[in-house]
Amino acid sequence: MSIIIREMKVEDLHAIVDIAKLAFPYDKQFVYKYPYREEYPEEHHKNLTIRYTEYLNSTFAGRNTIMIAEAPDLTEPNVAKVVAFSIWSNVGTSPPGQDTAAIAPSEQHYERKDCNTERLKAYRAATTKARKDIFARMYGERQSSLRQLATLPEYWHRGVGTQLLHWGMERSREQGVPITLFAGPMGKNLYEKHGFKELEKVHVQVDGESAAIFQTAMSWNPKLDTDDAQ
Repeated sequence: MSIIIREMKVEDLHAIVDIAKLAFPYDKQFVYKYPYREEYPEEHHKNLTIRYTEYLNSTFAGRNTIMIAEAPDLTEPNVAKVVAFSIWSNVGTSPPGQDTAAIAPSEQHYERKDCNTERLKAYRAATTKARKDIFARMYGERQSSLRQLATLPEYWHRGVGTQLLHWGMERSREQGVPITLFAGPMGKNLYEKHGFKELEKVHVQVDGESAAIFQTAMSWNPKLDTDDAQ
């Protein structure tokens, strides 16, 4: 399958929102944070659009790079279709441990009906602390964070996510900086296959709730890995 990797354009916004809506429900952390998305589908779509508009504005401000994967439509092979995206922080654009490279959610973000507010806050607190205690302690400001990587389910196991990951790994080689990320169970397998190492498990839980999730803090350092991770 012919896959083209390129930077995101404004007109890709709606395609990215659709990918997020279809791909992320397979991710435990997304389901944990947005348990009411099926109850409020219009609210869910509206807020995803707002969120990815914030990511896009952050990209235009130089804090992120959003990469797109285009591939032939499975029903119309002559038509190119946006099938995956990845969001990368740019080196040195945010203080270690903070999520400013990804644009921190506004207060209105916590009022959305499709989310569990306390779980959103617990997730943000746990990952912000982990960025500081794990990633910043190890690498300081000289790191690139993979914030998100999502592929339409019908394009899984076709090498699309791998090509987006390879783009980021090549950029990190050129810049001489490590990549850091938080992975769920599905993503962890992909990242381990390409040389990422597990650093620590990050526990997310609201006080008084039995429900909890674990995210795996991982990194890949080009200075320690000279292979192409094919």
